[in-house]
Amino acid sequence: MTRTTRGTARARRHLAGVSGGLVGALLLAACSSPLPTPQPDPTQDPPPPVLTETQETVVLDAVASALAAASETNDPAGLDARVTGPALAIRTSQLAVAAARGNADLVTELPTEAQQVVIPTTQTWPRTSYAVSVQPESLQTPRLSVLEQGAARQNYRLWAWVRLLPGVTMPSFADPSIGSEAVAPDDSSLLVTPTDAVAQYADVLNLGTGSGFAETFEDDSFRTLLAERAQAWTTALEPAAGKYALTFTPNPDEQVRAVRTADGGALVVGAMTSQESMTAEEGAQVPPDTETIKALYGDKTPTNVLKVGYVDVVALYVPPAGSEEKIRVVGNEHVATSVANS
Repeated sequence: MTRTTRGTARARRHLAGVSGGLVGALLLAACSSPLPTPQPDPTQDPPPPVLTETQETVVLDAVASALAAASETNDPAGLDARVTGPALAIRTSQLAVAAARGNADLVTELPTEAQQVVIPTTQTWPRTSYAVSVQPESLQTPRLSVLEQGAARQNYRLWAWVRLLPGVTMPSFADPSIGSEAVAPDDSSLLVTPTDAVAQYADVLNLGTGSGFAETFEDDSFRTLLAERAQAWTTALEPAAGKYALTFTPNPDEQVRAVRTADGGALVVGAMTSQESMTAEEGAQVPPDTETIKALYGDKTPTNVLKVGYVDVVALYVPPAGSEEKIRVVGNEHVATSVANS
């Protein structure tokens, strides 16, 4: 988990133009005493981490308390004090589904105990930290949470989470006592910039092997699940001359979050939305299929159209520039938040 932080300053030599007379004087002076040797600037220490592991635990506990309070009443009203961004959109939808079903078993379990934390060294705001949870009691995969402080007097809030993909290998990070550097959305020290990595993955989700970026990414189980669902719906709709489509779009309202890994790459987390559409011939009916979609559908009468909107979060490991490694998906969240029948 330890990486070497490079924060050295380079020595600079300045050459100034001088008049002919002064050149002569300088040359004469050089005969009697040596010219001063340029000295490099003192090595600057890297900025310290802005949180301790203990403080990160306090933040996680505060977020957990807010989530628990909202779950007790299935009311998201107080969540925005500790939850924001795609996490707030997803949790608000999950609470609505829990209220409609009278059952909270589809609300994502987010353990507060962390097995790994990534502490920022960002001295300005916003500041973003990351935490990988222990395995949930449900024995699902651990969660990667992204927590952000927007300004000096604001609380850290849960911006997003993903479920780590089964068997995934997380990249290594600097020890929390050293801290990890935030990576800008347009950082060019990577195989591709964080913003481009999310956009390219969306293209791969949309076009599969037909995407021009398909060879840039390792295969992942999320795409396998989506392909299986697409095939199941295509087969079901075929007798009614139906069609199935699923389109992913990077969320323009949410910049990606990224942090440096020990090898000079980055962990990149980005928000997307996706739209699933199932259409059949006039007179046919396309009913909701999953428990979440049924709850969001409510008592609407099925028609020949079913459209489902999702909020998505994806976490990617992006290697450093020049690497022969591919980008790999380490986790994702894909949660239905809206349903329409026209």
